[in-house]
Amino acid sequence: MGSFQDITFSIAEFAHLARIEKGEISKLEAAGIIDTFRRKQGNSDRKVLNLESVQRYFEAKRIGRHGDQLLLPKHKVQMFYNVKGGTGKSTLTAQFVMKASMLGLRVLAIDLDGQGHLTVNLDVLDGHERPTIYDVLINDLPLQDAIMQVAPKLDLVAANLGLCNIEIPLNNKPRREYRLSEALEKIKHNYDLIVADTNPAASILNGSMLVASDLVNVVCATNPLSFHGMSLVMATIEHMEREFKRSLEVKIIPNMYDNREVISQEVLGELRSQFEENCTKTVINRSADLNEATKRRSSVWQVNTRGVAASDIRHLADELLAP
Repeated sequence: MGSFQDITFSIAEFAHLARIEKGEISKLEAAGIIDTFRRKQGNSDRKVLNLESVQRYFEAKRIGRHGDQLLLPKHKVQMFYNVKGGTGKSTLTAQFVMKASMLGLRVLAIDLDGQGHLTVNLDVLDGHERPTIYDVLINDLPLQDAIMQVAPKLDLVAANLGLCNIEIPLNNKPRREYRLSEALEKIKHNYDLIVADTNPAASILNGSMLVASDLVNVVCATNPLSFHGMSLVMATIEHMEREFKRSLEVKIIPNMYDNREVISQEVLGELRSQFEENCTKTVINRSADLNEATKRRSSVWQVNTRGVAASDIRHLADELLAP
């Protein structure tokens, strides 16, 4: 079992990931854009690329037409949100930030859920010893001091159970809804993308993240109860827009879809009918690869580069990271 920072790709896997012919790889290597090394697997050696090489390739691809700037996501601060638990939100957040990092973006992931599932998904098992956003918002710890690196170009603000106690002290703080956005402003220049995984509640902390965000990604499992809760989620977002005079862009991500189940098909149809302008084109299929990646605390690309889950996360990242 290897963590995300230890991920490697064979020549064939990298060609599939980059959507290029294998013959182009020698040219990229000669140009110094990628590096390969040999790793023993079984009875043979094979050429592989590490994470930093993959990041360097995609970063080179994002150079603008005139070679003077990087093409960056339109929405720099994003949050994954739902007031209902069990929708697969933390799993998608983890896979999304790992994919964004693979694409060469400098990413900060923020875990705002006291359960710490994003923290664990990113293979940080000592979250109980780490500073959290509680220390930043309540104890005035500089946000920079709560950030840890989990992989090249991927940083994390961890979470632990102590974060469950933030609501009362945060409620008593002046400018409570703005404290998080003000903390983020001080470090935003260090990152191309900031992504928060939120707790499943209509909480003050989540409200603070709504104020700070450019894009709200609502993860909706394709089952009746999750769909039923969408009215509360959208009402909460609309209330925040009115209260803070903001216009938030919202994407609804259909998750855990199973095309063999009639109920999954019906819920997806209702989502696309009632929230036509908000639904992502990408649908995340129910997949054993996602469960396996969660068990391994790693990326789906370390499970199956050519699997359905890897393809779904790739397409989701294309949508959410559009420049």
